[in-house]
Amino acid sequence: MKNTPNNFTVEPAFMLLFSMNLSEPFSGFGTLPPDVTPFSPEEEQAYLAQFVDFEGRLLGDTFLETHRITRWPLGRVQLSRTKSDAPSYADVSLIVHKSGVALWEAWFPAASQTLDAARWIAWLDQDADDGLPAQLWKILAPINRHIAGSDTWSGLYFPTTLIRASQYPFDTIIDSHGSDIIRLLFLDNSPWSFRADVVREELEDNYCMREGGLTLFGRRSAVDVYARERGSDDTSLPGLPPRAAYPLIITTEILLIERATLQHVYGRLSQSTLRSVDELLALKQEVLDALEEYYGAITTATRFSEAVTTNGEQLLGIIDLYEAVMDRLESVSFDITTRYQKRQTVLQFWLTIVFGALEIGWLASGIASWYYPAPALFPVLVWTIGTTLTAALILSLVLRKQIE
Repeated sequence: MKNTPNNFTVEPAFMLLFSMNLSEPFSGFGTLPPDVTPFSPEEEQAYLAQFVDFEGRLLGDTFLETHRITRWPLGRVQLSRTKSDAPSYADVSLIVHKSGVALWEAWFPAASQTLDAARWIAWLDQDADDGLPAQLWKILAPINRHIAGSDTWSGLYFPTTLIRASQYPFDTIIDSHGSDIIRLLFLDNSPWSFRADVVREELEDNYCMREGGLTLFGRRSAVDVYARERGSDDTSLPGLPPRAAYPLIITTEILLIERATLQHVYGRLSQSTLRSVDELLALKQEVLDALEEYYGAITTATRFSEAVTTNGEQLLGIIDLYEAVMDRLESVSFDITTRYQKRQTVLQFWLTIVFGALEIGWLASGIASWYYPAPALFPVLVWTIGTTLTAALILSLVLRKQIE
C-alpha cells in the first residue's frame, strides 16, 4: 500500500516513567525474574555514558558531582505481545533519588507502522489489561515489592511518545496528523475530534528550538516528533532513545523527581510525630535538603529545559505541592520555636523555685541558729529543710499561675 497524506509510515517509541517511594535505601535488585535479561557490561556502560553526557549538559557538572540521582540499569523485559506491531520488549532502569523517591524508566521501541494515535493511546492506557503498563508490571511487580513494598507504583505514571518520520517533510506530518498528535498529548480516546483552533494553539506551544522538530509537554504525557529535516542528527546507540530525545526525557525525569520528592516531604511533615526540638530541627534539615531539586537543580539549564521545567511545574501541580510543603514547614518552624520557648520557660521556672527556696532556707537557717543554742543542730535542720520545702511549694504554686 502506498503512503498517502493520511497513511504515513513512522518509527514510534515510548518512554514510560513511574514514580514511587522506596521502603529502604536501595543497594541493588537481587534475583531477577526469568523474563528479565540483565544488560551486558557494555550495554550498561553505554546507557550510563549516554545519560551522563546529556545530564552534564542540562544539569551541570556541579549537580552530577553531588550524586543526588543514581541510575540502576535493570535489563531487558520481554513482553507477551497481543499484536505484531506492538513493542516486544522494554529496556528498564531505576532512577533513585537520595531523598528516598525513585522512578522506573521503561523504553519501548516499536516496529515501523502507520501513524495511528488511537492504537498507541490504547497501548499507553494504564488501566488496560493488555496495555504496555500492565504487561510491564506483571514482570516488575515482585521486584517492586522487594524494594518498595508494593506490587505497583505509588506516584505518577507519565508516558512520552516519540515519533520519527524520516521519510516525510515536517510540515506535511503536522498538517495531516496535527490532531492525532494533540490526541496523543492528552491521551484522549474519545471518538470526537478537537476543534481546529485548539489543535493550532497546542501545536504552537512547541518547545523544540530547531527546524523539523515538535516537542509538546502536557499534564498527562509528552510528545516528541522529528521529521525528515532532523533525521541526520538523531541517531542513537542500539537499545537507547534517539539523541534528540534526551533533553525532554531528562527534564521530564527531573520534574517527576521534584513532584515525588515534594509529595514524600509533605507526607513526612504531615505524619511525623516528633517529641523533641532536636527531632524537629533534624526533620527541617531533611526537608530543606530534599527541596534542592525545586530550588534550582537545573543550574545550567538550557533554553529548552528552562521552558519545559517552568511550564511542567505548573502542569504537574508541582508549584501547588511546593506551597503546601512550605506551609507545613512553616508550621514545623513555629512548633520548633514554641517548644524551645516553652522549654526555656520551664527551665527558668524550676531555676527560680530552686534558687528562691534555697535563699529562703538559708535565711531561715540563720534565724534558727540565732534562736537555738549552738549544740541544737537538729532544730536548725528542721527549720531549714521545712522552710525550704514550704517556700518551694508556695513559689511553684504562685509562678505556675503566672505561667498559665
